[in-house]
Amino acid sequence: MDYYDLLSEVFKVSPAIRFVGIYDCHFKKITDDFQPGILQYLSREEMQNSTRYDIRRWETYKLFQHQFGETNFAMVQYDKVILAIFPVGEKVHLRVSMEPQANYSEIIERIQNLLRTPILA
Repeated sequence: MDYYDLLSEVFKVSPAIRFVGIYDCHFKKITDDFQPGILQYLSREEMQNSTRYDIRRWETYKLFQHQFGETNFAMVQYDKVILAIFPVGEKVHLRVSMEPQANYSEIIERIQNLLRTPILA
């Protein structure tokens, strides 16, 4: 399975998922998409900046891996959306946006299970 297939599989996890994006460590978009009919809160430029900030924060979290162990995901909850970022290999990141009332713990667990399968080998 490639990154485009992964994007499709993540959308199948829950209808509460608004957006899925896959980016490299240089903030370059590999692929991304929205659920049909979703109101987009950010412009493309704002999304690129948001991605840049998320990946930079991710690098900060990695500074503590020696003390805490491997970083599995990071999440932030806003009034209008929940954002989560996951590692996909060494230099690729999966970003997921969810509705604020979403059962984020279940969604995160299901996404982590997807990422544990040998889909990108």
